[in-house]
Amino acid sequence: MTALAFRALDGEADLELVHGWMQQAHVAPWWELAGPLSLLREHLAAHAHVDAWIAGDGEPFAYVETYRVADDPLAAHVDAEPGDRGFHLLVGPPERLGLGLGRLLVREVTARLLAEPGATRVICEPDVRNARMLACCLALGGERLGTLDLPGRRAALIGWTRAPAAVTA
Repeated sequence: MTALAFRALDGEADLELVHGWMQQAHVAPWWELAGPLSLLREHLAAHAHVDAWIAGDGEPFAYVETYRVADDPLAAHVDAEPGDRGFHLLVGPPERLGLGLGRLLVREVTARLLAEPGATRVICEPDVRNARMLACCLALGGERLGTLDLPGRRAALIGWTRAPAAVTA
């Protein structure tokens, strides 16, 4: 079993790393943060309610955002309850795709969020065209709760009320 480690995003120290991932062809269409470094800085500043993480398995390979749904602009589009937690994530390096790390990451993030005091549900809202993320979430027990018309995109609302099964070797 691959063990994942999470550490809080270190603002300036991690900016170039995450910025590089945002330029990748498998990331750019979904995050819409490809471009100058200032675009990522603005995103981070506008999302002060989000906890940002770097995840890795000895080497960093993922960027994760976690948040309380009631504190997020998403709350205007869903019936958010106080126990709802949300996440956004990406696997950055293209050479790390197709190795099962995305599934491992979603499992770990949902389990961690559901373990938070007061948490009752975890949601994510991938773009309806993001077949890879949708398949991953549904394969891990996420339930499609509906479709949302968000600013600039249509999203599938996916939810978990219990953590996906642990990854075994």
